[in-house]
Amino acid sequence: MNRASIHGHASTTTVMSTTAGGLSTVEVTNVASLRIYNQNMHPRHIRQRPGIIGIVAAAILWGFSGIAAQQLFQRYHLEPTWLAAVRVTGAGVLLALWAGPRGRGAGFKRFSADRRRLATIIVFGVVALDGVQLTFFLAIAHGTAVSATLLQFTSPVLILGWISLRHFKVPKPLLILLIAGALAGVFLVVTDGSTSGLAIPLAGVAWGLTSALFTAFYNLLPTELLAQHNAEVVVAGAFLIGSVVLLPWLILDAPTTMTMPEILLVLFIIVGGTAVPFLLYLSALANIAPLLANVVGTLEPLTAAVASIFLFNLRVSLTLIAGVVLVLGSVIGLSLLDDGSRRSDELPTPPS
Repeated sequence: MNRASIHGHASTTTVMSTTAGGLSTVEVTNVASLRIYNQNMHPRHIRQRPGIIGIVAAAILWGFSGIAAQQLFQRYHLEPTWLAAVRVTGAGVLLALWAGPRGRGAGFKRFSADRRRLATIIVFGVVALDGVQLTFFLAIAHGTAVSATLLQFTSPVLILGWISLRHFKVPKPLLILLIAGALAGVFLVVTDGSTSGLAIPLAGVAWGLTSALFTAFYNLLPTELLAQHNAEVVVAGAFLIGSVVLLPWLILDAPTTMTMPEILLVLFIIVGGTAVPFLLYLSALANIAPLLANVVGTLEPLTAAVASIFLFNLRVSLTLIAGVVLVLGSVIGLSLLDDGSRRSDELPTPPS
């Protein structure tokens, strides 16, 4: 039984409400608080709508951020390491400015009071977050936004493998089938169905798989942090800490001159492709289930694929379509099975 209270200045009324987990007791204080309580008791699907819209918008923005990065690498020849450093630094500052005035400032101070938590968020920011950003941009620079996004989306396969090894447990046949489907989809995407060679440079494939590895680590590491701290604080803190390590690349790999289109694309990646979708995603998780967020999140590679058709003349073949369907379908299937075994008190990992 969960207990929530709405504070006021008058006597308290106890209301029993039915939730997905059973009955919960809610203390409602005075008429004004009761009115607020009634407004919040709309059917769940109504409360989910803004969250779903937020997740959809975030996924589309993330998809376009990969497209913008590919444009910067292929047309303007910017360094992936510099763009990763700019993205982490700029988004970290914006997220911290957002979290601070909203009462999250005390959460940042709590990290310094506990050495274990501080060490965890340092590893989370420096290894996991920076690793994901660097390898993802390197995968785009040596391949395409579509291949990089799809390869990164195979991280659930690595997570499942790690959990199976850790608990000495053989995956169920259905899980093995889904893993095989995801790997088959990756094969179709990177080879275009041919065994004679790769449709994507080997470096792009290698960096994409490395990005999936870092993404898996990113998802496994901060479980304890998210259970004890607000997700906004964890994400903002990780970005700020990660930006310190990337400072050498921010300085050494900076372009000597930049045109206005380059500046606008970089600003979009920082604001529209990172800070805004992170906030939309985290806000949406308050009203929708993590499983639904994961499923809707598959719009990111689909957005990158559709945009690449028009911007980079991506050749659409039945093999590519089959590969995309296999990867995304397998990831959705793994998410469904994972949601069935997830405890109700577990918190989702913020997006990478």
